[in-house]
Amino acid sequence: MIVNQSRCTKSSRGATRAKYSGFTLIELMVSMAVFLVIGGAAMSLFQSHANLFSSQQGAVGLNMSLRNALSQIQTDAVQAGNGFFLGGATTLSNTPIGITITNNANTFDSMTIIQAATSAAPLSGGCISTTSGLATVAGNAANPPVTAANFQAGSEIMFMNSNGNQMTVAKVVSATGAGTINLQYGPTLANPAGTNTPGVNGNDPFNLTWTAPLPSDPDQLSNQFCGANGDYVVGLSYVTYTVNNTNQLIRTSGNNALNPDVVADQIIGFKVGAATFGGGGGTSTPSYSFTATNTTAANPPGYNNQFTLIRSIRVSLIGRTPPGQFTGSNFRNSFDGQPYQIQALSLVINPRNLSMND
Repeated sequence: MIVNQSRCTKSSRGATRAKYSGFTLIELMVSMAVFLVIGGAAMSLFQSHANLFSSQQGAVGLNMSLRNALSQIQTDAVQAGNGFFLGGATTLSNTPIGITITNNANTFDSMTIIQAATSAAPLSGGCISTTSGLATVAGNAANPPVTAANFQAGSEIMFMNSNGNQMTVAKVVSATGAGTINLQYGPTLANPAGTNTPGVNGNDPFNLTWTAPLPSDPDQLSNQFCGANGDYVVGLSYVTYTVNNTNQLIRTSGNNALNPDVVADQIIGFKVGAATFGGGGGTSTPSYSFTATNTTAANPPGYNNQFTLIRSIRVSLIGRTPPGQFTGSNFRNSFDGQPYQIQALSLVINPRNLSMND
């Protein structure tokens, strides 16, 4: 019995030793070191790809934002001057093109696109002077009837002669009547060529009028219009593009003047230039001028917002990704050394009524 017990004890000890055999401490430390090296490399690779993906996402989003903004501007701009003309007009070459540009040297530009808000309404009765502030308009068989609702108080109207080469603008005070409409508006000044500059007396919020600084510049302003000659009145609407103080490109129109649409965010550059037929002083200007300055015959680079000179416009947008987003922690752009990506896009637009002289 004693011998048998001894044999059982030896067998149990051998089984126990086999059951608990495994890695030594050194083997475990080596395997953990290898795992840490491989895991660290994998995490570093993942982080670099995550930064690359984020950077590409930001670049694509910024590009789409700029393209969508330019597409919206183009959609509006190609309609500039639409509806300015009374049926049967024989020439359109000198008529307003419906684009006014405000160039600012050290900040953002702005652009206003103007088109007709109403059908052109012929003047009724004899000749008028827009210095009086009173006019009568009426529809006829060739044009839709007009109502007082077509001329809302505070809106801008444009008087045009039948040839489309003389005009003036005014701001409506009131409109009364049916069929034949009696208009009251802010009277224009007696000498428009010399003093009816943009914004005078609040009659020209769209900046359609100007003062010709050079003898060679055309002067389309007039304050005499006659119904018997086919002269007429057009109510105007507008769309204005500006950049606000939070770097948003906004679109303001008569329908949303109090709540303008945000077209794009993170805009850090908005410039609008114009190419001309004959240059600001009668010389050739093949490039796009981003300034309306034209004060001497020897230095005529600008276009003065003169409708007969502007041939097409170029809109340039510069945008950025939100600072610190879509970039790695150490990213700095080469433009101003800041932690955001920058892109710029430009678009040349030839509004419908800018090409009438081609």
